[in-house]
Amino acid sequence: MKATQKFLNGDDEAVSPVIAVILMVAITVVLAATVYVWVSGFGAQSSQPAKSIALTSAGALDTTNSLKSYTVASATSGMKYSDFTVTLNGGSMAFDPSASNARCAASPVTVTASDFTVCSGGTLRAQSAVVQAGDVIWLKTINSGDTLRLLDSNADSVMLTLKIG
Repeated sequence: MKATQKFLNGDDEAVSPVIAVILMVAITVVLAATVYVWVSGFGAQSSQPAKSIALTSAGALDTTNSLKSYTVASATSGMKYSDFTVTLNGGSMAFDPSASNARCAASPVTVTASDFTVCSGGTLRAQSAVVQAGDVIWLKTINSGDTLRLLDSNADSVMLTLKIG
């Protein structure tokens, strides 16, 4: 039998028209859902790159005054202290903009509860200052076992998580 005559034979079976329509609708729905998920992901991305910061422990926890200090090892270029927030066990710590340089001494006991200050040598840093390696961040009302987080204020993302030890 010739190859062309095989197709002319009338006893071939095929998928019923109802099943064919159901399959086409299902394929269309799956493709539409895939395209929707793919396209909707484009708008969710931030136009600003994620910021990062690295801290090193600048000394032991002062249990008498509940003080702890960290030295900035590195940070995203141009990042300011106003670009991130600090939380301790989920509670926000306020940046203390006091002009008292006494807070930059070796033991700044004048730091108030639930706040933090930043010193560059003996000079207090303003919240609008650019984060630089060597800056010292002083934290008050901190205990061993607490969880410290630095959050990117613009991107709503965690930059750093530390367990106080």
